[in-house]
Amino acid sequence: MTQGGLERLAVVHVGLEKTGTTAVQAWLAARRSVLRAEGVLVPQSIGAPNQTRLVAACLDDAAVDNIKAHLMAAQARPAHAVRARVMRDFAAELAQGGWSRLVITSELISSRLHRPSEVDRLVAALRPHVDRIRFVLVLRRQADLALSRFSSALRAGHDRFDGLWEDLSGLAFRDLPPGRVVDDAVEYFDFTRILARFDRVDGAEVAVSLFDAQDPLGPVLRALGLPPLAAPLPRLNPALSAPAQWLIAALNRDHPVQFASGLRNTAYQHLLRRIEAQVIGPARQVARAEAESFQDRFAASNAALLDRTGLGFDTDFSRNPQRVDHGDLPARLAETLAQLRRQAAALPKAEPIAQVALRGLRQAACTVGLR
Repeated sequence: MTQGGLERLAVVHVGLEKTGTTAVQAWLAARRSVLRAEGVLVPQSIGAPNQTRLVAACLDDAAVDNIKAHLMAAQARPAHAVRARVMRDFAAELAQGGWSRLVITSELISSRLHRPSEVDRLVAALRPHVDRIRFVLVLRRQADLALSRFSSALRAGHDRFDGLWEDLSGLAFRDLPPGRVVDDAVEYFDFTRILARFDRVDGAEVAVSLFDAQDPLGPVLRALGLPPLAAPLPRLNPALSAPAQWLIAALNRDHPVQFASGLRNTAYQHLLRRIEAQVIGPARQVARAEAESFQDRFAASNAALLDRTGLGFDTDFSRNPQRVDHGDLPARLAETLAQLRRQAAALPKAEPIAQVALRGLRQAACTVGLR
């Protein structure tokens, strides 16, 4: 596994979500050639810039999230065939020479790979090619994480403006095997439980740090042994403004972000991105008591995290307003919503029949080929 006498190291940046991962991935992708010259491989076969294909391939067969559903539909292949193709291409890319450090980055590793079998599948894809594995986890205060994550939930199809603190795990998974229950409080916000998934990997290192908005790339650079940046990274995935959130939630009640087949409704997603870019304003805030109450739900887990890592979260929410009222949004945005609904009415709500027929033919051909 050594390359030119050097140990090979895999740095697996697992997020968490909403800790600057988009900026990290964009930086790595933009400098792929430069990094390769320095012996750092940023793979492309598993997705770029977010390496979500690898995450989809590591999920258990009966667990289908929105990414895996799209891949299965786009490739007209069942889950096991999608996995085989991704892993084959990944192994071929890793078999290339000229690198001593490998970096894998996807926040979905932390938010989707819940079972030991799924993490083991990821490790098994790496172990034949590297000598060491180092997991990099970046944690963020749960109340802040929930607030920022809500924008991502709306982009993924959530249709409620007032469901900020609710369990949103159902948006990620389209199908789950019998007996498998996904709950945000356990799988998304319980950091000691997330750490345990990677602590159990024999021989692996686990590096944990707290989110620093001024230096989201720092933990990855340190893990790779690269120098720090001279200037902060730009923010690439900011939270939606409250008006944009309200408009998107209203439109999502009538329009799917993803078709029943699993393919993305790209035309509608383009409309949502336009709303995000044009309906700007201050980031949404939450009342102090609400944030404190949510944060308190994870006090025991965070105490265990402090014992395990020496890292603790600030519990001061005094910067949050005492009261937040968005009751004026329906009246203020009525005309804008009406215009957007007229635009959305021209967009597909179901996958075109011709596309469905073509995928059926491809699935039939794939089935014959797999016999």
